[in-house]
Amino acid sequence: MLDARVFLTGDVLRQRFQNTINQQVPHLSASTINGIVHSAPAGDQGWIGQIANALIQPAATLTDLTPQAGGFNTGIRLSLYPGDPKPINSHMLVTFSILNDSTIQVNGQALPGSPALITGPLTTLHVPIGKLTSVQTTTTCGDANLDLGLQIPQTGTQAQGSLHGSYQQAHSGNTPAMDTVPLSMTMPGAAASPIDQQAVPVYVEVPFSSLNTVAGGVGTLSLNSSMEAKNIQLSTQNGKLVVTADIISLVFGTPMLKLGTATTIMEPQVADGKLQFHVDKTTLNVLIFTFPADNYNQQIEQALNDKIGNIAGNNLTLTSASMGSTARISCVAPDSLLLTGTTTLN
Repeated sequence: MLDARVFLTGDVLRQRFQNTINQQVPHLSASTINGIVHSAPAGDQGWIGQIANALIQPAATLTDLTPQAGGFNTGIRLSLYPGDPKPINSHMLVTFSILNDSTIQVNGQALPGSPALITGPLTTLHVPIGKLTSVQTTTTCGDANLDLGLQIPQTGTQAQGSLHGSYQQAHSGNTPAMDTVPLSMTMPGAAASPIDQQAVPVYVEVPFSSLNTVAGGVGTLSLNSSMEAKNIQLSTQNGKLVVTADIISLVFGTPMLKLGTATTIMEPQVADGKLQFHVDKTTLNVLIFTFPADNYNQQIEQALNDKIGNIAGNNLTLTSASMGSTARISCVAPDSLLLTGTTTLN
């Protein structure tokens, strides 16, 4: 398993929250009309209900989504009809907790002095890649506002799917079972209507410790009948990976003597939406012996690509790969691998 972090930007979260608020509007409309009717005299409730149903066309708009310690300060404006001169403005604190290995529970609570429009369990956020280990808001990571800690299989796949795949529902007792899709949100009481598919940005940080774990799992590379490469280790330099390996002599197939080292400079790249490591150059220091560097380069490329090239499954389309942080995602460690891509949200 590889430790990794997935970052979602404020723009993505704002869009998803607005979509779920829109799904809740019919429920808010019914609640508002019921409140008006029940407050009227018994003999007038019938015609008042008819007028209320004809006039009230509520619309809820997300006005604020500001990350802070422990959650998001979330503003909602509720207008009962177009041009409502006195819309209801509410602020609540939206918090996140891990419901199970692949599901985040989203809850809301009214902030002091603000009317409570939507509180309690709001929605679930499903992330079917790997195993959730943490979820937290962040205010110091550029455009990224939600940080998800994950453990991901080295093969990049698992039975549940990838960043966009099949979902096995798991809900708490407070949240009714509803149809949902990866990285989408559903709200209690809202109709389970599909949301238009949209490709949105996602960022994945693979720490150097995880990369080193991958290198340690490469094992031994056979160079020819008399030499092999083993003890493969990683380091970073100037935004690139440095791969070192011991070159060992073989006598009748048995490792006997360390002849020297091979040092390879590799650069993370993206091809056809997938991660690929490409060898820039290899420096050999192997006493008086030689072997084809091209053959070694192909093997070390293939070994690392097999281990980590499909880290996020088949439904995350990568657009770039680099070492260290960027202006948009500024909290990434200098020796981490940062993957930028898109995934489809339903």
